[in-house]
Amino acid sequence: MIRTQIQLVEAVYEELKAVASQSHRSIADCIREGIGLFLRSRRFESSILEEVAGKFSPAPPADMKDHDRWFADAVADSKRLEPPH
Repeated sequence: MIRTQIQLVEAVYEELKAVASQSHRSIADCIREGIGLFLRSRRFESSILEEVAGKFSPAPPADMKDHDRWFADAVADSKRLEPPH
């Protein structure tokens, strides 16, 4: 295990200390759990995007409702106006 140090706002520290005490756990254990949940949620979000990326293609303009066509045209126009990277 790696040892590290963090700084917390006093109100957050007090709340965390109370939660740890109520659940008979250490503050460090609660922090490790929180970090684990944060990292898992990030992996889940990116895996969902990777799963659907490239699977869908735009509808042909003839199949679009007017508001969809207007939006697609606006997006295409904005891309043409973007300066090169």
